[in-house]
Order: sequence, then C-alpha cells, then structure tokens
Amino acid sequence: MISNWPDNIYILIPAYNTSNLLEKFIPALIDKVPSERICIVNDASEDNIHNVCEKWNITCLDHHENMGKGAALKTGFEHLIEKGARWIITMDADGQHAVEDIPKFIDAAQKNPSSGIIIGARSMRIGIMPVMRICSNKITSSILSIFSGTRIKDSQCGYRIYSTDLLKRINLEYSRFQMESEVILKAVFYDFMVLFTDVQTLYFNKQSHISHFKDTLRWIAAVVRIWFQLVSSSRNNKKGDFSGNKNEY
Repeated sequence: MISNWPDNIYILIPAYNTSNLLEKFIPALIDKVPSERICIVNDASEDNIHNVCEKWNITCLDHHENMGKGAALKTGFEHLIEKGARWIITMDADGQHAVEDIPKFIDAAQKNPSSGIIIGARSMRIGIMPVMRICSNKITSSILSIFSGTRIKDSQCGYRIYSTDLLKRINLEYSRFQMESEVILKAVFYDFMVLFTDVQTLYFNKQSHISHFKDTLRWIAAVVRIWFQLVSSSRNNKKGDFSGNKNEY
C-alpha cells in the first residue's frame, strides 16, 4: 500500500457489466489504495458488481438505469465531494490503467495544487495502441487543442486526477463520453491548468464497443456546442448582461 495515503484523495471507478474484469483488477488496486478510499459507481449493470465491492469492502453507488460514463462520474464526484475529497483519481473498470501509475498523479497534484485536472498521456504507437484508437484520439486531441487553446496530448484517457475546486466551479451537462472533453474545455475557460503525466498503455482486449465514426461526429458536435456556450456567456458577461457567475449557462 502507498505509505501515508492522503485522506483527501479518492479513487473513482465508473462500471458497467465489468464484474469479471474488476475481480482481476481490484486486488492489485487494494494493494496500493485503502479500500475506504475507493468508490465504484454501478451504472445499472446486469452482473455481480455488488458482490465484488462487498468482497473487498468498497463503496458501491447504484444507478437504477444505465445513464452513461459521464453520469456515473458525476454521481461519484458528488458523493466524494461530500466526503471531503480534495482530489479524485478516475480509473476505468476494465483494468487497463496501471495501478503503478497512481503515485504519478498524486505527485503531480501535490506539485501543482492550483491545477484543475491532470490527465494520463499514453503512448500512441502502432503495436501498443490499436490503430483505430490512435486515429480517433489524434483527431479528437487536435480538435480539442484548437478549441481550448492549449495542447491536449490525450483527450480520451480516462485515467485522470480532478481537483474538486474545479468540479465545484463548473456545471457538467453531458452524461456520456463527451463529458470528459467537456470538463477540459470548461477547466480552460475558468483558468484552471490542464496538465498531463505519462502513463502506461495497456490493452488486454483490443475490441471496442465504440462506433468510432458516429461517436466522433457526436463528440465534435458536443465540443462545438460547449465552445459556443462558453464564448457566448463570456461575451454577455463583458456586456454586463450576464449574472457574473460563469457556472450558469
């Protein structure tokens, strides 16, 4: 276990029908992180995620209907903020985030306490990451870099550490995969630093449930909409027609 685990840092894992993968992943995580600092959000799974959580004495929050990864993260954020979290590390439930990289996020957060989000940056090389993932990630990272005005190395990595100062400041509208890009745009808009730390690239199952073309189009539409909202609210604020609270759109 990481010595002297900080009381205000939590691990958050959104999960949907991944009990078998969690069963393999959790023992390695428990070896590094106290179980009381781990929270899993069960997004209306049809498997035995509850049994896995009970076995390892991990908090499990339930959605009664499938709402999407973004909604699961928001549920976890709200719960952990109430528990006093200062930083929240998010990991995917498929075990493709190396627990050995957790100290990198903690170290980066401690060195950059005013940052809003620190994102894992994976190696995008053929043979390490599937080609379709490389292509979609390169496209989305480039587009997000343009709209945010800052270099985004890896827009799709779910391995991150969020500052709860940022999460308390912004209103997250999207409930599915677009939310992880929404938070980047809004972090930049509110002058929070978006940083990156290198992490391992693990792919145990190279199949993806994502429809890359359709979901990329949906993602682009969401990014454009969010950007226009932010620009519009900023202009209205300068004109004196805005309430002064950028958290309201």
